[in-house]
Amino acid sequence: MSHDYPEFVARFYDTVYAELRDGVDNDYYLARIAASPGPVLEIGAGTGRLFCEALKRGADVEGLDISPAMVARAQAKLPERERHRLRLADAVSAQLERRYALVLAPFRVLSHVEETEGQLRLLNNVHAHLLPGGRFVFDLYVPDPRILADGMAEHVDFDGEYAPGRRLRRLVSARSDVVSQRTFGRMCFLWDEDGEQRQGAWDFVLRFFFRYELEHLVARSRLTLESLHGDFLGGALTPGSKEFVVTCRRTDA
Repeated sequence: MSHDYPEFVARFYDTVYAELRDGVDNDYYLARIAASPGPVLEIGAGTGRLFCEALKRGADVEGLDISPAMVARAQAKLPERERHRLRLADAVSAQLERRYALVLAPFRVLSHVEETEGQLRLLNNVHAHLLPGGRFVFDLYVPDPRILADGMAEHVDFDGEYAPGRRLRRLVSARSDVVSQRTFGRMCFLWDEDGEQRQGAWDFVLRFFFRYELEHLVARSRLTLESLHGDFLGGALTPGSKEFVVTCRRTDA
């Protein structure tokens, strides 16, 4: 995975996604962690949005992320004795000593792996790190054909305070290439600091997937597809679904 986050994105990540994301998937993933019969690994732990809460609730959880800025933010939230649980690593190639009953990749982690070969390597590396019968759970966004065709004009998706009296705005835009199945996005952050307005722009690429492509991708890996839902409540995929929520299992010994 060749994907990183600028420092200013990591800095404001929690502020933005506490409003835009936390109500979407937190309960689902925290429940899966709580129900796990053994240790848990979170891929793409980021700033610890889920990881820190799971650890606070007593979970035996470890995490990794490819971004130094994100890992630094997450580790700063943890007691020093727990910081070893988070490490800087690429999920495609990481070789960890431990095996896990549950591996999670929340919030579109697989979309950051652009090539099919890398996606298969990640799935097979997860398989290698699962205990027999262990599960891999991840989510991806369901592509909206209208947005793929027309793109997404720049608009403000967050406007609030990141600290008392300090305003933060985020502007987002995107365009997609349906042949390579890549979305090219831009986020522009504008914030008040020391009496000045500052800004930073981040260009990124996300790989999007379709249903049967996902099914065939898992079938090509060593994992077995267990379920594919259209939301975090276990609902079926429908024309209005916005999420692929995927559960795979290690079925061999």
